[in-house]
Amino acid sequence: MENKDILNALQNYEMTFGTAENIFNGGFLTDAERDFVMRDSNAFLFGLIADQSVKAEIAWSLPYKLAQRLGHFSMQKIAKESSSEEIGTLLRTKPALHRYPGNMGRYLWAAAERLTSEYDGCAENIWGNVTAMEIVERLEAFSGISHKKASLACLLLWRDLGVEISDKENIDIAYDVHIRRIFLRAGFCEKDTLKDVTEAARRLNPKFPGYLTSPFWALGRNICRPTEPLCGQCPIRPFCARRLDKTENLRA
Repeated sequence: MENKDILNALQNYEMTFGTAENIFNGGFLTDAERDFVMRDSNAFLFGLIADQSVKAEIAWSLPYKLAQRLGHFSMQKIAKESSSEEIGTLLRTKPALHRYPGNMGRYLWAAAERLTSEYDGCAENIWGNVTAMEIVERLEAFSGISHKKASLACLLLWRDLGVEISDKENIDIAYDVHIRRIFLRAGFCEKDTLKDVTEAARRLNPKFPGYLTSPFWALGRNICRPTEPLCGQCPIRPFCARRLDKTENLRA
């Protein structure tokens, strides 16, 4: 198995869907929701935190909808005049904005407080003029942001928001359930751990392992599905061990 052949297959596959699987440009969000998370760095951070146990389109539309319910999107006002319980209640109000409003309420209120106390109320100060390693370290200090989310943030910041990141070799693949499924089935790694999946991605594309997030995520969402995978349509079928039994008990 040649890594370059796998990368070529993924790049060709990515060309078939263009921006259709891009959360910001693929029609997942309304224009207002998309513009909000791309224009407001705090909204981007809230969307990142919300991207957990729900579909991406639900997570990234949450900041805009929450701002509508709050009547503002001031981090200072959220931190000083609201509470985690109030945010949770707003998220829980039907139609609910998240599957886990209580946890999300705590995470988002804590994020507003950290932004206010450490970053002058502006998330852009987290990633301005720093390396990927520093961005990941700073993001992981926020409640509700795992290494998976921090790695995803680096990719989105570079790819979609035009943030300059020089050390792309330090942007890891996101430890997402779709990606984990493919790596285990294909035989790229033996165990479903952050360490194993991350190291496998670094071997596949050492110069920019995080690049692999987008094509593998789309592949897992549309072709290498949890049940009845469409193996005949898979661009990396020649390189896949087809170990479907490895993912029988895989959970998000």
